Amino acid sequence: MDKDASAPIVTEHELRVLIKALTKSVEYIHKRHFILTFIAGLLIGLGAGFLIANLANMNQKRAPNAEVLLKKADETLQELQQLRSVMNSLNAAKPGGNAEKTAVPERESIAPQRKAEGVETIKDIAAYPAVSKVHIHYARQEDKEMAVAFSDFLRTQGYTSLDMERIQHNWRDIRYFHGEDRQAALFLQKQFNDFFAHSISSNKINLKIKYLGKSYPRAQKGSLEMWVHF
Repeated sequence: MDKDASAPIVTEHELRVLIKALTKSVEYIHKRHFILTFIAGLLIGLGAGFLIANLANMNQKRAPNAEVLLKKADETLQELQQLRSVMNSLNAAKPGGNAEKTAVPERESIAPQRKAEGVETIKDIAAYPAVSKVHIHYARQEDKEMAVAFSDFLRTQGYTSLDMERIQHNWRDIRYFHGEDRQAALFLQKQFNDFFAHSISSNKINLKIKYLGKSYPRAQKGSLEMWVHF
C-alpha cells in the first residue's frame, strides 16, 4: 500500500464557490436578524399604542363617574343631616328631653290639610305664646341674622321658649304634632307675616302649615317647628 497517498486537492474554483456560499449565508443571517428586529419593534409599538389608547378611554370614563360620586356624596351628607335631626327628635321624646326635632322630606306623605288655613279663626290668641316652644331651623349662614331678628320679635310678642339651629334644607313651613296645637301654629304663621310686613326684606315668604302627628306621635305637646329658607 502506498504510504505517500496525496491529500485531497481543492481547486481555486471550488474555493471561490465555497467562499461565495458562506458569504451569502452570512448575509442571509444578517438580513433575517434585521427583519426579526423590525417585526419585534413594530409589535412593541402597536402594543404600546393600544395600551395608551386604553388608558385614555379609562380616564374619559372615570370623569363622569367622579361627578356621579360627588353628587351621591352630597346627597348622603344631606341625608345624614336629616338623620341627625331625627335622632334629636328621638332623644327629645325621653323624660326631661327637649322638644322633638323633625327633618321630614318634602315628599313625605302627611295627613290631608284643611283648605284656607290662613283664614281660619284663631281662638285664645293671648294663650299661645305662653304654651308654645318654637324651634327655628334656618338653612344657610346668611339666614342667621334674619332668624335672630325674628326670634327677638317673638320675644317681644310674649314667646319665652325659643331656640335656633342651622340645618341645610329647602323647606318653608311651620310644623305641629298635636291637634290642639294647630291654632298656635296658625298664630305663629300670622306673627311671621306681620314681622315680614315691617321688615326691610323685599322677599315674600309663604310658610305652609304641616301636621306631622302621625309620623311623630311622641313629640312634645305645645312644640312648634319653623323651617325657613330666607
